[in-house]
Amino acid sequence: MKIKAAQIDRLADHLLKNYLSKDLIVLRTKETDIRAKIKDIIAKNFSEEEAIEEDARKMLASHAGQVKEMDQYRMFVLIKQELAKRKGFIL
Repeated sequence: MKIKAAQIDRLADHLLKNYLSKDLIVLRTKETDIRAKIKDIIAKNFSEEEAIEEDARKMLASHAGQVKEMDQYRMFVLIKQELAKRKGFIL
């Protein structure tokens, strides 16, 4: 899934504000450092999912002639789920 840097910024800000308002976390370092770490984690997660999607597209393309009976999107989802499972990635 493609996501813009501004969207990651908003998501990180939203998460941090909610966690702080509900006393789910206690900061032991500067808020800006925490926000930066959250952004890094979110960006890495989306990047990993994008790599899994690309692998799934390649696998689907290489077997396109063999899987005409099944819906292409459904097959893509199944391949993506299996690749994610193998890599220990939670979708």
